[in-house]
Amino acid sequence: ELKILSGSIDTFENFHFLARFCFRPYNGRASFNFTYRRENVDGVLPTYNSLLMYHDGAKQWDAAYKTTLTCHEKVSLLTDQDDNDQIAELRETEEKYCSQEDNSAPLINCTSNFENKKTMYTVGDPNIVTFHKGYIGFQNSRARWWYFAVSNCNNPNGVTRMTYTVELTNGNTFWTKHVSADEIGILETDIVFVILFIYLVIASTKVARILASRQLYHTSFKIFMASVTLQAITSALTVIFRCMINTNGEENKVLKYFGKAVGIIAETLFILLLILLSKGWTVVRGRLSTQGTMILSASITFYFLSQVVALFWSAYMFDPGEVLYEFESLPGYVVIACLTMMWIWFCTCNYHTLSNYPDQNKFYGIFVAAYTLWFLAKPIIVLVAAFQLEDHYREKAVNVVLNSNLFFGYSVFLVLTRPSTNNKMFPYNVKTSQIGVSETADDVVDAGRPKASSFERANMFRASGAVNGGRADAYAVGFSSVSYNAESGNMDVFSPYTGRDAPHI
Repeated sequence: ELKILSGSIDTFENFHFLARFCFRPYNGRASFNFTYRRENVDGVLPTYNSLLMYHDGAKQWDAAYKTTLTCHEKVSLLTDQDDNDQIAELRETEEKYCSQEDNSAPLINCTSNFENKKTMYTVGDPNIVTFHKGYIGFQNSRARWWYFAVSNCNNPNGVTRMTYTVELTNGNTFWTKHVSADEIGILETDIVFVILFIYLVIASTKVARILASRQLYHTSFKIFMASVTLQAITSALTVIFRCMINTNGEENKVLKYFGKAVGIIAETLFILLLILLSKGWTVVRGRLSTQGTMILSASITFYFLSQVVALFWSAYMFDPGEVLYEFESLPGYVVIACLTMMWIWFCTCNYHTLSNYPDQNKFYGIFVAAYTLWFLAKPIIVLVAAFQLEDHYREKAVNVVLNSNLFFGYSVFLVLTRPSTNNKMFPYNVKTSQIGVSETADDVVDAGRPKASSFERANMFRASGAVNGGRADAYAVGFSSVSYNAESGNMDVFSPYTGRDAPHI
């Protein structure tokens, strides 16, 4: 929601939503500047417009907005209260209205100061131009959403045409002034995460250099590098966007949604990487079957497009009069359903890979457990946010959980692939120069244990450490296991046919 709004109202409705904002328990303030013409209709000047202020209680905004109540009935939801300080008639005479705080703990203690400029007339023009300027202070028992609407129930032509400027604030500091209470603390959190993601980019770059020097810089790690770099860019753009809001209270929507789009690409790439690794790609096989590649491409494309549609929906289709989370829409629920299906597919692929290659259980055991948590975290927090968390709290809670989940996912992959002597889970068993050797169309498939994979055949016939006259020595046909010796940078291969360790490759 915007913190500084300006625009015009030209509607035939008698009740028109204007803005919403979550005020802290103290130091909340709303400043207004209205200008409108009371046009002469059938020789009679219409009544004044009124500013209505509803809080998030069930008997106020929820009862007034998108219901069958008439304009007068919606206004009566406020006039029926013990005090009448939530209605301001926008007229040329100065008015003061506020509720008196007492021990009965009212929800609001409003203070107001409306300063009105002189009513101006134009010679020969029966219309009146009214200037109305002032502010309202809010004190709540807790952080609370407030909704502002303009009404003119007695005018048959609806709310009189008007222009307005509204500034909604929480205190006077850089960190809170133009920030809705449900978002206070998010900027600080985002700054921490942008530092963490930049650290991951630096660390992964160092790992990539080591892997490249040992011919182990596989395409799967390149995908990881692209994903974590885009995520760092997303976090940086988000911090810039929020700093701009904190500075002047205005949203740069282009920057906001560009950052979100980059984040979608980063997440989609990471999911693609996880599915590929679950199929054994660059771990026990050099390529996927044609059918598997087509299914994977279609699935990832559909997930990406569902994310884009959900983002578009939240940007252009959400009702500003309701506090909705980004995924509270049909496209959003489709995204969550797709992510859950991806997780099921991920688990199935890992099961088949482990069934065919049990010697990889050290890597895949941690891989499956960690990324099951990663896949399920987002659907769970989205559902909890939609149905359990309070509206004034969930934005900051969801932001922390989703960023933590992304950092967890990237960190686990970096730990699994670190080329360390003590890393018994290191997944890359074949050098990049060996991929593609003796590959045929009958490569490894998901079910059963068919012919030896290209990785196996590459190690049956090639040993980079034993070259005679530019020709690699051939060893006995047979393959049991390969383990990476991070200290020496070599591959330890054991041949079940010779019963001895094969030379390092």
